[in-house]
Amino acid sequence: MTWFKVDDSFHSHPKVLAAEPAALGLWVVAGTWSAANLTDGFVPEHVLPRLLPDSGELAESLVTCGLWRRAKGGYRFHDWGDYNPHSSDVKRERDAARERMRILRAKRKGTGQPPKRSGEQPPNVRAKFVTPTRPDPTRSSSYEELQDAPPASPGPPKGSKTDRGHPLPDDFTVTEAMAAWAREKAPLCGIDDHEAFCDYWRAVPGARGRKLDWEKTWRNWMRKEQERRAAPGRNGAVSPRRSTTDERVAQAQALKAELGLTNEPQLNLIRGELA
Repeated sequence: MTWFKVDDSFHSHPKVLAAEPAALGLWVVAGTWSAANLTDGFVPEHVLPRLLPDSGELAESLVTCGLWRRAKGGYRFHDWGDYNPHSSDVKRERDAARERMRILRAKRKGTGQPPKRSGEQPPNVRAKFVTPTRPDPTRSSSYEELQDAPPASPGPPKGSKTDRGHPLPDDFTVTEAMAAWAREKAPLCGIDDHEAFCDYWRAVPGARGRKLDWEKTWRNWMRKEQERRAAPGRNGAVSPRRSTTDERVAQAQALKAELGLTNEPQLNLIRGELA
């Protein structure tokens, strides 16, 4: 397949403005015929009636405005070679494409790969099952290049487990990095907020209870808790924390003393107590 190329400023050229619309229709149809038959812009006179009716008068109109010129046995496009490839170049490219296909088939035969008979494309097909919106006639379109092009790496398929996220893991704990972040960004939060976070999200059913990044969800939870507690109350005072670090440590120590757990590790709090 050979493309008939038309300059995008064709519509405003003085010669085009001087021609009648029906003559321009013949110019386009005859141009595609010449490109398909590799005549380098020559259109035989006997072909014209097969392209459009009243083509004799229209051809003379194209000669008058300078888009065509008379030639022996027909007409020839003005400056055809400035915009369209020469027939010898097209034939040479087709021969090269056929040779590439021959080599490709020989390689398949040598490696034991079955030939792609039913879905095999001809050498001059531009792209597989795709019609370009604005074709580029200068672009190479050999079948070998199409086959050798690396496939685009697809993302996670829609509806896959990776795409939907996953539930909160049972072993989701506060790491050292998370504790350091909480001491700086959410100093009013403690281990009880972490436990509330885990209890809440493990009770959420379905897709809403699945997240791609639980650590980011945890940080958002702690930010909201920090903002809620730091917000002033109705009388302008800052909302008090439920308990201070010292109070929680004291409560834990009292509970250990009551239970006789003197050698147990201290309660692991987010704020200040993470080893």
